Amino acid sequence: MSVVPTIVFAGGDPGSFSYLRTVEFSGAFLVAVDRGLAVMSELGLTPDLFVGDGDSVSPELLAGLDRERTRVVTLPAHKDVSDLEAAFDLLVTMEQHGSMLVLAGLGGRLDHCLFNLQLAARHLADFEDITFEDDRCLVRPLMGNNALQLPSGTTVSFVPVTPEVELSLTGFAYPLSRAVVQQGSTRTLSNVACGLVQQVVVERGTVVMIAWKGESDIP
Repeated sequence: MSVVPTIVFAGGDPGSFSYLRTVEFSGAFLVAVDRGLAVMSELGLTPDLFVGDGDSVSPELLAGLDRERTRVVTLPAHKDVSDLEAAFDLLVTMEQHGSMLVLAGLGGRLDHCLFNLQLAARHLADFEDITFEDDRCLVRPLMGNNALQLPSGTTVSFVPVTPEVELSLTGFAYPLSRAVVQQGSTRTLSNVACGLVQQVVVERGTVVMIAWKGESDIP
């Protein structure tokens, strides 16, 4: 079972390349999901794994991959899962169970973004942790006990993705103690991180944390 970190370039809008160039890629297992191959190419990176049906990446880029260096998994155009879901499933089969960072997974179509985050929540138990990040925000599904180090003043929301969650928050402007929050409730919208360390304990269920980069917008 591999604990090497995995970095996945999904097929969404990559956002700021200035941000992408600050990510540390050395030592990680790099995955290109269809259009993500073009983003990796622009950054001068070579994927260890390509997964996709090829409908949003140039044939020249795909043909130019060194099959000795990159494992290429070509998917059918007509299928029951997204390219990213197929990549997640394959990584589980490969026992690539360390931490995962997903880039280019938040921007672009809203429906893709929502499905991507639900996909991450479904696979949370298969990896050490799963993070989606771009220049604007950091997004992580959470369950169990989590120690965070968000900058003080960060605006952060916790979105239940199971019918009900039981949640405790310390190190936030609005702490909670074993609060039961229903899916669809806005009770955990727009909290603010305080201090150096925050604790999020999800006693029951799963939440998706969305932390916005920059100063808090709450008075």
